[in-house]
Amino acid sequence: MKTFQFNLAVWSLAALLSGGSLVACAQATTGAATASASTASDPAKTMLLQPLQQMVTKLKKLQATGDPDFDYAFQAKIHAQGAQDLLKQEIQNGKDSSLKKMAQTLLTASESELSQLNNTLSGIKPTRPNQAFTQQQNRNVEAINLKLQQTGSSDKLTSNLDSNFSTLLIDQRQDAIDLARTYLQYGKNNTLKAYAQQLIDQSTQQMQQMKTMAPTPK
Repeated sequence: MKTFQFNLAVWSLAALLSGGSLVACAQATTGAATASASTASDPAKTMLLQPLQQMVTKLKKLQATGDPDFDYAFQAKIHAQGAQDLLKQEIQNGKDSSLKKMAQTLLTASESELSQLNNTLSGIKPTRPNQAFTQQQNRNVEAINLKLQQTGSSDKLTSNLDSNFSTLLIDQRQDAIDLARTYLQYGKNNTLKAYAQQLIDQSTQQMQQMKTMAPTPK
């Protein structure tokens, strides 16, 4: 079985070395280390990034069967759990009352979604591997991973936890849309297809709402 893994570091290093630029490689490593240290020292960033990084690690380690219905159900479950962990951080540590209220509403809805996914999973068995689906979802997962690195979402974060929450939740909702859209191209399970379409619609609305509510970074 294939795994959702793609060694970006190897490709990046190969690209640098192919250009003969060891100095550039050293500078890039130093810069990444400095940025990483800066992020690690700021709780307003780490408290929100850690649950999402743990989520993408689980997605990358997930054993793919190649069956769109079975694999997407697990992917959606892991992604929803990551969203829950992000929402809990805002509820527990955020200062913006409107964002905290929205986070609580989304958390309650997410619990219902997870229950639906668990029920659907109990009735699905992997039967029809589809390489095209697996490859596209691998790319989606790697895109999520990249956005959580210093060149992605984390590079846009500030020392304001509420602002960071808005930034990361908008990205997280877009990731959910991308995973769902890919599934809808290949999926056959009617219940899961309805779930994916509803997720796209709701996530689009949530992103629009978040953009109007997003606090000014400080």
